Amino acid sequence: MSAFTRLSANLYWFRDTCNVYLIRDGAKALLIDAGSAAVLDHIAEIGVEQIEWVLHTHHHRDQCQGDPRLIEHGAQIAVPAREAALFEKVDAFWRLRSTFDDYDTSSDWNSLPTPITVSRRLRDHEVFEWGGIELVTQPTPGHTPGSVTFLAEIDGQANPFRGDLIAAPGNVDTIHDLQWQYGMPDALGAAMHSATLLASKPIERLLPSHGYPMDDAPTALSALASNLNELFGLLSEIRQNRLWFHHPHSVDQPTTQILPHLWTNTHSVSNTYALVADDGSSLLMDYGFPSFDHLFADKRFVEHSLAELREVAGIRSVDVVIPSHYHDDHLAGVPWLQQTQGTKAWIYDRFAEMVAHPSDWKVPCLLEEPIVVDRAIGDGERVSWADWSFDVFHMPGHTWWAMGLVGEIDGTRVALTGDNLLAGAISPLRSAYPIYRNRMRIDSIATGVRRLIEFEPELLLTGHTGAIEVTPGLLDDFISWARQVEGVFRKLCVVPDLVNESLDPDFVVCFPYLQTVSAGDSFDLDVQVTNHAPDARRAEAVLVLPEGLSAEPTSAAITVEPGQMEPLTFRVRAAPEAPAGRRIVIADLTFGQRRYGQRAEAIVDVAEARA
Repeated sequence: MSAFTRLSANLYWFRDTCNVYLIRDGAKALLIDAGSAAVLDHIAEIGVEQIEWVLHTHHHRDQCQGDPRLIEHGAQIAVPAREAALFEKVDAFWRLRSTFDDYDTSSDWNSLPTPITVSRRLRDHEVFEWGGIELVTQPTPGHTPGSVTFLAEIDGQANPFRGDLIAAPGNVDTIHDLQWQYGMPDALGAAMHSATLLASKPIERLLPSHGYPMDDAPTALSALASNLNELFGLLSEIRQNRLWFHHPHSVDQPTTQILPHLWTNTHSVSNTYALVADDGSSLLMDYGFPSFDHLFADKRFVEHSLAELREVAGIRSVDVVIPSHYHDDHLAGVPWLQQTQGTKAWIYDRFAEMVAHPSDWKVPCLLEEPIVVDRAIGDGERVSWADWSFDVFHMPGHTWWAMGLVGEIDGTRVALTGDNLLAGAISPLRSAYPIYRNRMRIDSIATGVRRLIEFEPELLLTGHTGAIEVTPGLLDDFISWARQVEGVFRKLCVVPDLVNESLDPDFVVCFPYLQTVSAGDSFDLDVQVTNHAPDARRAEAVLVLPEGLSAEPTSAAITVEPGQMEPLTFRVRAAPEAPAGRRIVIADLTFGQRRYGQRAEAIVDVAEARA
């Protein structure tokens, strides 16, 4: 039995880490995407002797990890011109890639570990001719900014080779790829336009990178555009709400009184809240950058707010600081407070390790400077300072690693909610735009607010839109909106039971993510696999190691129960003669019945050998 599915006389479908499509011209062939290059082991079954070209729809590793092997066998590689650097100059990308203060939410990390030779860069609308066939390079951004579709008539039928824009009628394979810039529905809007544009063209069968070929292409694409449009509509007012970025210049740091003992500066990023005792001691809730100018320019902290608070609120000391979550705009000033004011940092235990050892983690908006955790506080704990006590609870939504803090101040039930709740541009209350790299689950936007409601708050201290009074129905309206968002996520997912996997760019991740090691030394590397399926699945990871690094073992397997994360542990060693420099270790994953391919990576900086 052949490993290929024959779609027409000269067109074949091969299932690998992605769908690989083979166009045959006698004993020669052209591939659309390459997968792991396993196709080379089977081409003789259909009378093919040589793969002459591989055309790539985008740069993700599951599409192109087999390129080195194909090049060895004489194939030439053609790639979208806008993503060519992530093929032929990807070593420069990895040298410059920063894991700290990172607000790029695109999947550029899903790139090859080392450069390959690119024979042709395909410009938008360029025609690639081969074997009497014309393949038109149609720009279709969405899954990645540089994604393309190849339009070609083969055996009398119009075929768009679509990449990862669509996986089934109305569905995408990965929801988390529908975002490029932090807090923006940019990829979502671009994908909607791409789907609408393709649906208007005279095409028949649709050939995606994941999923299966679809015969009624216009209907499948129109269903996708409709689902994307519904999600865009639910999130559009958050986009409008980016008006809260337009603050006055950073010299203006007005401090206002919310309650007799509670003050705020809403011009700082995030909003800073100060609880001031009668003796002048204070507790700060969130203390980040002084303005969006500092955030956007170079993520640089400069002291702010304290001089104003001394003048108007009479503070004499900052005893404690409590950040709502780990993002740099909420705690960039904590190291400075600790060093200059003797302030103690009380950190929610779900992100305490992240801020104490930031290089270990692959998450956005992570402060590079480690924070000393003076006290770790946990879910369900009650913490007290001066005359006040607060209840701590897990409040996911904007990020999985976030807490809510509720207590009574001057007779008012006050809740610190971070970025889970913001004043909407149209409705009174919304969440910060879903940031998939912040780690979220299908119900996490609503989950944290349901917990909040149990405490019956009267005043919300939001991360960027100041203090908001809780009016009747306010939080119920928010949950209703969150449920609508969940509904569209389910519509977009190919396999409803795997919607959380579709939302999670890091269901498999290497830990530590960034490691510095001297030549000749070793370190433990975990490949952490989270099972979002309702049934147990077997995970097998194979390490792909660069020159100069070895590992023991090189492959490992484990069964992961539903909803659990399990680590596969490897011992990685830098050879004594390994030259200094950056290297990328890749974990190739098979999970359940699916070969995901080179899904996760770790960055290893090899230092000079010790004398």
